[in-house]
Amino acid sequence: MNTQRPKVGVGVIIVKDKKVLMGLRKPKHGAQTWHPPGGHLEFGESWEECARRETREEAGIEITNVRFVAAVNDIYPQEQLHYVTIFMRADYLSGEPRACEPEKCSGWDWYTWETVPVPRFTPVDLLFQQGYHPLSIPYDKLIRDRMADIIESHGDVAITYTADVIDYRKRLRAKLIEEVLEYLESGETEELADILEVIHSLTALDGTPREQLQLIQTKKREERGGFDNRTVLKETR
Repeated sequence: MNTQRPKVGVGVIIVKDKKVLMGLRKPKHGAQTWHPPGGHLEFGESWEECARRETREEAGIEITNVRFVAAVNDIYPQEQLHYVTIFMRADYLSGEPRACEPEKCSGWDWYTWETVPVPRFTPVDLLFQQGYHPLSIPYDKLIRDRMADIIESHGDVAITYTADVIDYRKRLRAKLIEEVLEYLESGETEELADILEVIHSLTALDGTPREQLQLIQTKKREERGGFDNRTVLKETR
């Protein structure tokens, strides 16, 4: 029976001004590859505690808002090594990065995620392969047609796609619920305008022009009235 067990490592993706901290490794394992601060998880230590400790020991800086982002399974058959690397994301708090353990790292510098140098340490490569991006904020929601341009005008990148008809209908219905809940919470007239926009998009999808929807509304009002009288039906007998 194989008695070998994987080791657990923790890597820390530290973000400052939309850049991440990376250094060039010196140890034999992964020599001359780029990696973030990190190291072995010690017995009885939480992932967050390990991230803070390793960052302090290796780069001499303090971090905040530490949270889990991903785990990768890195196996090195030639070296007979097997690691599970837990990646934590953190925000820079204070201090100036320096090579506190020069025998392990030649120095630290800040890079955009897209310009992290290669070759990258295997766990970092695996993280890239997962499609992770430290600046990514997931939304997965339908947005107004000009919102992507507005987002990018503020210096951010908007990753979008065009929904097919089935997905579009589903997301419009979800958007209607979202906007109604927002109105119920805020009571603001602007939210009613958003509800109306979603309603018009739904009717357009069904081939009903705005003018026809208005005619249907007018007919119902003529037949059944509106809600102007504030009448509440208590019961019928």
